[in-house]
Amino acid sequence: MQAWRGKERSMAALHGTYEEGFKLLPAYCEQIKKTNPGSIASIVATGQENSFQRLFVSFRAAIYGFINACRPLLELDRVNLKGKYLGTLFCAAAIDADDALFPLAVAIVDVESDENWMWFMSELRKLLGVNTDAMPRLTILSERTMGMAEAVETHFPNAFHGFCLRYISENFRDTFKNSKLVNIFWNAVYALTTAEFESKISEMVQISEDVLPWFHHFNPQLWALAYFEGVRYGHFTLTVTELLYNWALECHELPIVQMVEHIRHQLSSWFNDRRNLGMRLTSILVPSAEKRIAEAISDSHCYKVLRANEVEFEIVSTERTNIVDISTRVCSCRRWQLYGLPCAHAAAALISCGQNAHLFAEHCFTVHSYRETYSQMIYSIPDKSMWKENGEGIEGGGAKVEITIRPPKTRRPPGRPKKKVLRMESLKRPKRVVQCGRCHMLGHSQKKCTLPM
Repeated sequence: MQAWRGKERSMAALHGTYEEGFKLLPAYCEQIKKTNPGSIASIVATGQENSFQRLFVSFRAAIYGFINACRPLLELDRVNLKGKYLGTLFCAAAIDADDALFPLAVAIVDVESDENWMWFMSELRKLLGVNTDAMPRLTILSERTMGMAEAVETHFPNAFHGFCLRYISENFRDTFKNSKLVNIFWNAVYALTTAEFESKISEMVQISEDVLPWFHHFNPQLWALAYFEGVRYGHFTLTVTELLYNWALECHELPIVQMVEHIRHQLSSWFNDRRNLGMRLTSILVPSAEKRIAEAISDSHCYKVLRANEVEFEIVSTERTNIVDISTRVCSCRRWQLYGLPCAHAAAALISCGQNAHLFAEHCFTVHSYRETYSQMIYSIPDKSMWKENGEGIEGGGAKVEITIRPPKTRRPPGRPKKKVLRMESLKRPKRVVQCGRCHMLGHSQKKCTLPM
């Protein structure tokens, strides 16, 4: 306990106490809005004591980048915080042109609840509200818990809300515990057409008829590529989850203001690094898109192209025939529409009529779009010793902040967290089954995967 108290005093001397962090929140939010005009930083307190309940932060640079250049795709997730007053960190993140994560908004709430999810999505709706008419329909990915699904349905009724495939696949694997079924399941996930999907379902039913009730519970329209109406651009799992766990691990001993500052520092560093990277790029498309187009062009040489008219082509192979319309950017295999980049069939058609396949990718994959995403800056916040001098202190100044936020009533229980007792039978773990990180098939690793890149 003496060592623990010494560590706590050292952390308090370095970063301030948890209680001071909550008191500084109103002034800190004013600083965010002053140094980054157009940003959103709002606090909600509850009760007569003004106990902390919710904090929402979104920087103007992130709002501008998402609305003007990112794909209309959002990931939602949360992570539980392990600090003195516990709480939950919410995040809504987009994906930039080069497939990197682009956090749009974060929130810290006292507890994860349906009410807090409804509030978070309401704030997100306000953030995007002024530009809703100009934006295409959003695709939102999450674990679709009851609170998430209801909040998205209420505030984004026109959005396509799909399951995270990691959550779905783990549920399927835990339910059936059959590696052959899991492999067929992933083939069904990646099936581009309904005919291919139904064929895989038939294979699974032949192995186990218990699959059908599972599919009634997890509607394929919410996750299967063949049925899902939204555009995932090849993103099937939540990449924001790992980021949230890293933030929770790095910030769990910091007061709330220091926690948000840590997140702001990381976002600012990402923006600067990616802005510099964008200025060095000389191609039409970002590197990840260039690689996929090059693969499509390489695969296109094995097809025979028959031209029907100015814009329609018939692409013949040994397996099947596909129809490509370059005016509407549609291929009957559906890969062009679902991924936003010309497939091998489309590349064959475009090359045959002298067109550059790179120019037929969606605008969100261009270097120009990438530069626009990170064109704005996230500015630093002055040291808290200067806040009162700038008229933003809790007491005094032109923009006086009268409210004093107190810590939430939820606290971590005292003492060392209890550990589970290890028993001999629990040490006899089943043999670990290797799962490929690229094709998600069981039985081999990503290094030994034979799936074409």
